[in-house]
Amino acid sequence: MKKKWIVIGVVSIIVVLIGFNVWKASATTEMKVETVTLNEELMKETVMTPGTLQLAQEQNVYYQAEKGEIAEIFVEEGDSVEKGDQLLRYENNQLDLEKRQNDLQIRSTSLQLENIRKKHREIDKELEKDKDNEMLQQEHDEIKLQEQMSVIELEQSQLQRESITKQLEELTVTAKVDGTVLSVNENATTDPLGEKPIIQIGTLADLIVEGTISEYDTMNISVGQEVRLTSDAVPEEEWKGKVSFIGDLPKDQTIVGMEQTDSSVLYPITVTLEEDIKLKPGFKMLIEIITKEEKVNTLPIETIIQEDDNNYVFIVEDGKAKRVEVKTGIVDTNKIEIIEGVGKKDKVIINPPDNLSDGMEVTIQ
Repeated sequence: MKKKWIVIGVVSIIVVLIGFNVWKASATTEMKVETVTLNEELMKETVMTPGTLQLAQEQNVYYQAEKGEIAEIFVEEGDSVEKGDQLLRYENNQLDLEKRQNDLQIRSTSLQLENIRKKHREIDKELEKDKDNEMLQQEHDEIKLQEQMSVIELEQSQLQRESITKQLEELTVTAKVDGTVLSVNENATTDPLGEKPIIQIGTLADLIVEGTISEYDTMNISVGQEVRLTSDAVPEEEWKGKVSFIGDLPKDQTIVGMEQTDSSVLYPITVTLEEDIKLKPGFKMLIEIITKEEKVNTLPIETIIQEDDNNYVFIVEDGKAKRVEVKTGIVDTNKIEIIEGVGKKDKVIINPPDNLSDGMEVTIQ
């Protein structure tokens, strides 16, 4: 009898152990997961490119040695100027000498022409009295030719005067834009490369951002599109702008042999600011152009599994994980557009574990 109870006890222990192991195996194959569903949100497709903050209107006046020496600078840093105001004047002794010589040449030719015309009139009177006089007629023809040559000489001198006058006028440099004199550097005349302007004019309140875009991006970007601007110098701030210009020709091209490299084809782009910015010209900016904006079905980026060129998600169906291929669209830092593959009622697993497989039983938390 005692042996019988011992056998029953051993069998009971074995049954309990087997049941525990079955439960344990079942528990290990069932996984707790967190799910989300499609959410309709406004998403933006953007193109990002670096840019530089620039003056919208500016004028840089560089030293031109061929004009002579600078005689006088009429403005100082901080002065307000209007288009047409005098900025500086060159002094060119050689040009002054040419002007005086030209004046004398015109006076001399004018006197000669006046004398020739006087003789011409006198011969004309004599010919009226003696029309058949061949010597008078020959003299008349000669004086007429001299008159025509003097007229041509006088016209040439007058054309030369116009050229000299224009060059003298260009010795005075004027403002081409309205603005403020940002800098005056008289020492720029000693710059061997001529890269430093003598005078710089602009308006700090009127700034633009200039950058470049690829040939592919030119097909997606148009004038008027909204722009978001940021700068590493002040990462906590951002500014709004709009695309105001896209170049029709590449800004810079690098030629390798006789072929143009694709990476070198960059088109200039200008962004106009729509609000004040407290940065100075020359600051580096990040241009984010909004090329597309619409309401779409989205999922958190953490739901997506990428394999090669395909995207997948796991959904929960009848208590089991089901692997589904999805077609995606616009992507940002925390969400992604789902075009097809998932319905609005599907429960999509977020942050799917690495050991999650198709058909595994799961429990939604």
